[in-house]
Amino acid sequence: MYSFKLQRRLLLLTFCAANFAGSSFAQDRQEIAVTRSGEDVAAIECFGSFVSQEIVVLGGIEQTILIRTCDLSQPVLLFLHGGPGGAVMPWVDLFHTPLLEENFVVVHWDQRGAGSSFNDDLTIEDITPSKLVADTLQLTNLLRDRYRQEKIFLSGHSWGSALGFMTIAEDSSPYHAFIPTSERVAWVRSMNMGFEWALDQAEVRGDAETQRKLKAIEPFDALDEADLTVQREVLAEYGAGDFNTEGLWDRYLFYVLEGRSPYYTDAQVKNYRRGLDLSSTAIEQPEIVGAYDLFTSHPVLDLPIHFITGAEDQNTPADLAREYYEHLKAPAKSFTPIDGAAHMVMYDQPNAWAEALVQIRNQTPTN
Repeated sequence: MYSFKLQRRLLLLTFCAANFAGSSFAQDRQEIAVTRSGEDVAAIECFGSFVSQEIVVLGGIEQTILIRTCDLSQPVLLFLHGGPGGAVMPWVDLFHTPLLEENFVVVHWDQRGAGSSFNDDLTIEDITPSKLVADTLQLTNLLRDRYRQEKIFLSGHSWGSALGFMTIAEDSSPYHAFIPTSERVAWVRSMNMGFEWALDQAEVRGDAETQRKLKAIEPFDALDEADLTVQREVLAEYGAGDFNTEGLWDRYLFYVLEGRSPYYTDAQVKNYRRGLDLSSTAIEQPEIVGAYDLFTSHPVLDLPIHFITGAEDQNTPADLAREYYEHLKAPAKSFTPIDGAAHMVMYDQPNAWAEALVQIRNQTPTN
């Protein structure tokens, strides 16, 4: 449910070939040192003042979490990464902002089999939606107990938002609100919309070569990986796939290649692709993704739902997310499109993403 697998695989192949400077990570709630620029420190001393990377056991499996905040008394925000298997932990220092950490205790989690939570003993039988939902609820309750909060905020990106919807369907009571970002809504419809947009754009731009490429896969099959690869390549080229910001992909790539992320060891980086492939194989099965449709599975929810979407995103089209938002019945709801952002909203526009989250926090009763 993520986007543009070719980009990710290129990155991960490069990881494995690079002489990456490994880093150690703390266990048992020990803080770790994070290198920040003098400008960051001078701008706001609290940013990154509490950073803790830990191993927790969820569903009998060791998994990694990262906690960042300025103030441990703030509401907990549990962020569910996309993918499946697309952990964002190596890049947290690039998209976190002082505003975000002033207002939340932000918890990132490498889900079972993903990123630093990968291990050789895991199989696709270990990576199922029901087990990931159980892990989410177990981690939620661990955080509620640790920070003595009756409820926390839950947010998910892409696949993570799908996991969030499945989690609140199982039990919504531990959450103030759910904040889906870059939500796919309905697999087949979203993929078809992305394809039609790409075809229209190729015509508008007079891009004959891309038109031929797209017409060669008609009729487009939203469950065929070869067709999806072509669609995603075009969306990426037109700034409507993962990134809208020119050059941002290179920045994120070289940030890790140069060993500037403090959160992964060399071995964990080399295992990233293995975790990505394992998770994708386990979850992105036609019978699972083909049936994914929130219009039919979640027409009514019993807690506030606040959507954030990249206005330029055609991988998980903003128009489809808005249509579902208008269809959904919930106690409170909002829809925030972010200009200049494609699928990776928090990468393209980290300040606007943080501002949207804080606005949601401020309008949500937490007492």
